[in-house]
Amino acid sequence: MSLLTAANGCTGPALVESSASAATVRYGSLDGIDDVTQLAQRACAAHGKSARLRNTANFGLTDRYAHFDCV
Repeated sequence: MSLLTAANGCTGPALVESSASAATVRYGSLDGIDDVTQLAQRACAAHGKSARLRNTANFGLTDRYAHFDCV
């Protein structure tokens, strides 16, 4: 594990919640929003929908969440 990965607190964006109406992705400060959005797009696509960013929330320096609506 690299020092940056250890400092980031995770190994990349991770889907933490997914339903036919919404998806939530946890990501770190070093992850790009494009990677986060692609993960949400795949989760929403499983229900025949597209992801639309609703909002983001930051908890500390490295713990971030992006909330998407599946539309």
